[in-house]
Amino acid sequence: MLFLKLTVDNLGVFRGKHTFELAPDVENNHNLTIFRGHNGAGKSTLLQAMILALYGEAYFKDLGNSQSYHHFIRNRMHRASSEADPSSNEDFIGVALSLQYVQSGRPIEIQIEREWRKCQHTFKEDLKVLKDGQLIDVDSSDYQIWIDDLIPPGIGLLCFFDAEKLDALASEDQQSKVLGDTIHKLLGLDTVQHLEADLQIFTTRQGSTKKIEVLYARVLETQAERHQLEHQLSALRKQLEEVNSDISSCEAALTQQERRLASEGGIYAARRPVLMGRLQTIQTEIELLSNQLRELCAELLPFTLTPELCLQLSQRLASEIEIRQRQIISKLIEERFAEIEAILSETDSWEGINLPEESRKHIAKLLAKKLRRLGEFQSPDEARIIHHLSELEHQRLSRWIFQSIYDVPKQAQQLGERLRILKEEKQRIDIDLQRVPDEEQLIPIHEEIQRLRSILIQSQKRQTALNEQIGSLQFQYEAKRRQLQEILEQYDKLRMHEKQLRYAEQTKNVLRTYKDTLVRQKLSLLEKTLTEYFNRLCAKEHLLADVHIDPNDLSMQLESINGTILKLNDFSAGERQLYVMALLWALRSVSGFSLPLAIDTPLARLDGRHRSRFIHDYISNVSDQVLLFVTDAEIDNGLLAEAKQHLVRTYQLRYDPQMGETQVSRPDNSVSIDEFVSPLS
Repeated sequence: MLFLKLTVDNLGVFRGKHTFELAPDVENNHNLTIFRGHNGAGKSTLLQAMILALYGEAYFKDLGNSQSYHHFIRNRMHRASSEADPSSNEDFIGVALSLQYVQSGRPIEIQIEREWRKCQHTFKEDLKVLKDGQLIDVDSSDYQIWIDDLIPPGIGLLCFFDAEKLDALASEDQQSKVLGDTIHKLLGLDTVQHLEADLQIFTTRQGSTKKIEVLYARVLETQAERHQLEHQLSALRKQLEEVNSDISSCEAALTQQERRLASEGGIYAARRPVLMGRLQTIQTEIELLSNQLRELCAELLPFTLTPELCLQLSQRLASEIEIRQRQIISKLIEERFAEIEAILSETDSWEGINLPEESRKHIAKLLAKKLRRLGEFQSPDEARIIHHLSELEHQRLSRWIFQSIYDVPKQAQQLGERLRILKEEKQRIDIDLQRVPDEEQLIPIHEEIQRLRSILIQSQKRQTALNEQIGSLQFQYEAKRRQLQEILEQYDKLRMHEKQLRYAEQTKNVLRTYKDTLVRQKLSLLEKTLTEYFNRLCAKEHLLADVHIDPNDLSMQLESINGTILKLNDFSAGERQLYVMALLWALRSVSGFSLPLAIDTPLARLDGRHRSRFIHDYISNVSDQVLLFVTDAEIDNGLLAEAKQHLVRTYQLRYDPQMGETQVSRPDNSVSIDEFVSPLS
């Protein structure tokens, strides 16, 4: 993997967009890019930008910072000084990193662009990943997963070393922990640990031999409980069969006694009070109906025998009413005729009618003549009035005639029919009462029936109680059966996975053995390589004779050529720095990964001789791409000239406190060191 280009936008001390070429010159074996500047000029910011581009929030979490991620981003936003134009400030940060990665034997170019824009009180992060200039065919929410698969954080973060990390490797107190994390990541042992954790989760989820034994014990226990319930159900069902048999026998005996009672007339004896009550009711109703018939006979009933005469009388009464009305009309016309003639002769009566006077007189004469004819009433002999009755008497008589013809016959028929039915029922009751036997003959039969009924009621209560108990036990039995089925399924499933569990346990043992063997093997190689590389860098030839690393706690013991034990704390600051550089070189050599190396402030504690060795022996061998973030004091004119054979490019970072930003320049590598030292220094 090689870094090709880094772009920062509005990040830290960098105002606006700045792009840095990082690619090495592979053809000419030039692998070194230098970023120079005073403290605070932005060297560590650029190193941090590369890691942020790759891993975003994961890098923030790796820092172990107590502040929030958004607060962390806010603090890295560029803010111009008071002398600069404050309107130039933007609520925006951007980083982009291009890298070359060999995949399946083919080099591909990956460009990772990450932006943060202020949104109210927080920042919205936007990630974009391009592969050979095209967006990768992955959902945007999975971009980080795709990056982590391509460059796992455990590997990628081993490309970057700042002063704090270097100091930890040079400290006897912190060395074991940092070395342990580094070795595990470089050797891929973190993957082994993840696999062990996955196997542990698998065995926990699938169960274990102990869990199988527990389930087997539960199977036996549940089976015993189910058998006990089954035994109780069997006993209750046997009792229920006996009770059902008793009920059947009792019902048969009761039926026989009831038949005997019926044959002895007992049914009639039992019904005697009912029959007597009904007989009394019938007699009362017969007497009431007889009285109603007598009343009808005393009133209109006799007239129903001569319906023709009643109809003739009704017709005669109607005729007489009409004769009387005509007589009244004739008398009224006769009395008012002269007045009517006078009205017809008056001119006012013809007002509005346009007729000649002669015509009016003629019409008046015709009308008077017609009216006089209407008033003339000749009463024939058959129209004589025989019944001199008032109008009210006429209406009453007509109503009696209608009732005699229509209502009274129906009423008399209904009363007679009801009377006949009641008399027939009375006759049947009299016969039944004659069949009632002597009460003393029925007493033994009644007592036996009562005894049998009492036994039957008790048996039925016992039957109900047994059914309830059986139902409850049946419910418990079914619950136990289902519980047993579930346990058996779990047990069978565990038995099926028992082979997998054994393989998992064996795999865990193999992994532990593999890890221990690999660690010991790699540590043995690391011991030799570290000894060789340290002696190549250190001015004191063969200062180290041997290095011993404890595979358990990864504590390191250094041994001199005369056999004495060396302590890191006894080393000078420069020697500890060389030791760390040699350790990084050895770790990368043992791991076999081809990774770029970015180091912040690596030469601060080295003297001129060791800096020369660092340039010649370290830079040319540690990696195909080395990025150094150094101060102006770390590389002088002579050292820069020595580094020229490895140097691809140099970036000079100058911080302007008045503008509150860093200016970036890229002097030619042939220019003297004095020509690009910042005039602000």
